[in-house]
Amino acid sequence: MENKEDKVEKIEDVSNEETASQSGQPASIAAAAKPNFGQKIVSAFKNFFTKEHLKEFAKDHIFDICALCGLIVCLIVFTIVPGRHPRDGKLLLWRPQTIKTLISQVSVYFILAIGAVFIYLMGCMDISVGYQVGVFGALFIMIANSSNLFLALLTIIIMGLVCAIFNAFVGAYVKLPTVMSSVILMQLFNGVLLSIFSDRNINALTLNTDIQAVVGSTWFRVIALVLLAFIAFYFLTFTKVGKRSRAIGTNKLAADQAGANLLMTRIVCYVVFSLFLCFGAVMLIARSNSIASSDTTSYQMDIMIMLLMGGMPLSGGMKGKLFNAIIGTFTYVLLNMGLTLCGVPAAYVMLVKSAVFVIIVCLTCRKPGNLLPR
Repeated sequence: MENKEDKVEKIEDVSNEETASQSGQPASIAAAAKPNFGQKIVSAFKNFFTKEHLKEFAKDHIFDICALCGLIVCLIVFTIVPGRHPRDGKLLLWRPQTIKTLISQVSVYFILAIGAVFIYLMGCMDISVGYQVGVFGALFIMIANSSNLFLALLTIIIMGLVCAIFNAFVGAYVKLPTVMSSVILMQLFNGVLLSIFSDRNINALTLNTDIQAVVGSTWFRVIALVLLAFIAFYFLTFTKVGKRSRAIGTNKLAADQAGANLLMTRIVCYVVFSLFLCFGAVMLIARSNSIASSDTTSYQMDIMIMLLMGGMPLSGGMKGKLFNAIIGTFTYVLLNMGLTLCGVPAAYVMLVKSAVFVIIVCLTCRKPGNLLPR
């Protein structure tokens, strides 16, 4: 009795013979003419580098290409301009201490930017990021010092979920722009942050438990960033939440009529955003085992600048990608550190970043006629 594999082979042989007979060629020649996997890869590679395809690709990804070129230019400039260290002769940008500091700064911004992608894709904006991270970090230290790390982490996660649901429901039922709900949270958390530090007459809170040795290590930060990037990529690319968030940013009315649950999508995206904020607060504390009242005050604008540097459109939609957060974060931190290595005063560093922000907004803003109906 023939097994299933023999039957499958016979059917394939018969189909090959029929195809060859129809084309007037022997079965062996027809089988040889059929392209294999390697030939398909070579063909796809050749088709990609055709002039027409490259022109179309450049047109569709112009902002991503410009963002990548900006990162490359920063790498070249800040490798050459600061020069070498006078003692060991190594390039200042590529010294182990500089790279370690770069990873330490990138880790916090990177986590916050990845979380922000989920809401920026919907065309939403949150300007309470800095104060939320500051309050989450301060509460984490206070609860951990009086109880344990697990309870502290659970507390800030629950608080983040409450803020996420508030942001989602205010935009859905009160019909206010999402930025207005974030303004409410910004004022609220600003008051909480001021009361925490002013009541104790201190400028910083210190964690009694040393988490810097583990969570603050360079290898832990690198592994955490890679894992979080893969998780975010999976959710944005292969789940309904990621696809619907892009659809909402592109055309909210069309997404609603297509059957997308707008409220649930908003809630899930804001929940993911809040979870990233909580983890970012822990990573910030792990830098020095403490948090200061002024550590996070500029984060709300920093995140927006980073996403714009990476090519993220403020209107969100299909043009937004996780790639924008990755490139924008490294470009922003590299620009900040590079100017410092060049000896530029802190006040002028902020001036340069503001000028870059204005230039990017002017270059990436789109005419009303080019926007899809909202």
